[in-house]
Amino acid sequence: MKSRLFMMVGSLAWVASTQLAAGEGKPHFQIKVVPRRQNRAVSPDTNAPPTANLYGLEAGFTATAYPAENSDLTDLWPCLGDSTTPNLDCAVIGDPTVTFPTGGVALGAPQYVWSLAACDGTTNGSSVGGSPIYVACGQTETWYEDDTGDSTDDVVYKVVVTQGSGATATTLADSGLVDFGPNIYGGLTPPADVVIYADQNFGALGETGQNNGNCMPDTNYPTSLPPTLYPIITAADKTCVDPAPGLTTITATTEVATPTWTKKGKKFSVTYAVKYSVKQSWKIWLQ
Repeated sequence: MKSRLFMMVGSLAWVASTQLAAGEGKPHFQIKVVPRRQNRAVSPDTNAPPTANLYGLEAGFTATAYPAENSDLTDLWPCLGDSTTPNLDCAVIGDPTVTFPTGGVALGAPQYVWSLAACDGTTNGSSVGGSPIYVACGQTETWYEDDTGDSTDDVVYKVVVTQGSGATATTLADSGLVDFGPNIYGGLTPPADVVIYADQNFGALGETGQNNGNCMPDTNYPTSLPPTLYPIITAADKTCVDPAPGLTTITATTEVATPTWTKKGKKFSVTYAVKYSVKQSWKIWLQ
């Protein structure tokens, strides 16, 4: 199966990656942690930190290297440098070459105008005729800094892509609520810079009904036991439609929230009490 992955990148230490077995032609999710640079000229922190929260840094829909990928099937971009242990995927840079340093990142260029034909997942080859191939046109990226100090509650994430407004708004993509598990990024020194990203397209992928196409269904949820395997996706419960020409809005919401798991019959369901939240929203044009 060839599928596109949401990924989260933070700082300081590598953790194991987990992939989901969702339906064919649907985005799958993966989480990584990588080093972050601290300016060597900066003295130890003696001043008060900011109010505990998540702080948005950057967000955009960027060019993707898809269908190229690394030998381990991870995406080429973004690729982050590591001065201590060179990243094998982007080990060096410059002339003469030097180790691609911590704090450096290789990624696609952001764009405002995009090809409607390339981004329409129903007609660009994605899942057409039952094909498991998900053909991405770009990469959604949202960056934030975690100053919560909270390493026990869960990181939850949602991306919604819409056209229009109010009662006539249509949904082109909805990730559902993605629970990445306990927030290993909270309380790090220096605070973690985190990027969540995915190669993606928009639309129904030739499917009909609720949770079709780029509107995600439940994945690893509900559970027969309180979860130990993440990410968990709570269904979007939306019906995706194919994109039309014109203005398109991408909205990403990242939260640190306390999950409460309740057994109903033989399954456990979850509710979340949000403690920290950041919303990042921007527009692109489909032509």
